[in-house]
Amino acid sequence: MTLINDKTKPELQYLTADNIHSDRVTAIFTTRNGGVSGQTAETEHFRSLNLMYGTEDEDSGNTAENYEIILSSLGYHIDDLYRLQQQHTDTIITVDSHNHNDQKTEIGDALVTNEKNKLLSIRTADCVPILLYDARTEAIGAIHAGWRGTLSQIVYKTVQRMKDLYGTNPTDIQAAIGPAIGLCCYEVDEDFYERFYTEFGKKINAYFTKPGEKPHCDIITMNLSFLQDAGVQLSNIDISGQCTKCNPELFYSHRRSGNKRGSMAAFIGMK
Repeated sequence: MTLINDKTKPELQYLTADNIHSDRVTAIFTTRNGGVSGQTAETEHFRSLNLMYGTEDEDSGNTAENYEIILSSLGYHIDDLYRLQQQHTDTIITVDSHNHNDQKTEIGDALVTNEKNKLLSIRTADCVPILLYDARTEAIGAIHAGWRGTLSQIVYKTVQRMKDLYGTNPTDIQAAIGPAIGLCCYEVDEDFYERFYTEFGKKINAYFTKPGEKPHCDIITMNLSFLQDAGVQLSNIDISGQCTKCNPELFYSHRRSGNKRGSMAAFIGMK
C-alpha cells in the first residue's frame, strides 16, 4: 500500500490498495489527517479527519465536512456513498437500484455491489477493514471485521455472497486488508481465546500468543487466513501491516483512546 498526500490538499493523507486502486476503481483507507475536526482542547481527540457519526463532532457539522473533503478528493459525491450502522454482525447488505442512498441507519457490517458509481464504505478504529474487487465480473465488497465479525466468519460469507450474486470466482478477487490493531497490542482474555478455540479448534492457536497468560490475538493474520480459506489467493492480497494503536499520528484507536476518538473509513467504488 502507498501513503498518499492529496495533490490539492497535501495534509489529506490516505492509503491506496495498490492491487485494486486505479483510474477506474477507488480503493483506499483513510488516516486521521486532513480534516477539520479537533480544533479545540475539548475536541482534540477527534483530530482531524473524523468520519464517525453519532457524536458531537457530527452535531457541529465537522463530520459532514470531513466526508465532503475525502469524497471530493476521490471524485465522488455524498449521494454516491453507502454507509451502515455497524454493530459487529455478520450481516451483508447488497447495494443495488432498490437501495436508498447512504443507508447509514441500516444495520450491517459488509456491503457488496456490481453497480458503478456507488461508493461502499465501512469505518474502523482497530477492527480490520477489508476491500474486495473482482475485475472479471466487476463486483466489489467492503467488510468491517471486528472480533465478533471474525468469529462469525463475515469474510467467508461476503466472498460467498459475491459468488452467489455475481458469479465471482474467489481466485479472481483482489483483496486489501487495511490498518488494524496488531498482535503487538491486541491483548485479550482467556474467555476471548476460548470462544475462537470452540469455533475453530486447534488451528486457531496460530493466531494467539501464550493462551492462558494474557494472550494476544493476531486478528489481521486470522482474517488473511480466512480470505484464503474462502478461495482468495495469497498473491492477490495486499496487507497494510500497520498497527492502529502503535501509530497515533496516523490512526485512531479504540484500544488506545476508548470512546474519546474518531474513526477512519475504507472506501471502494467503480466508475
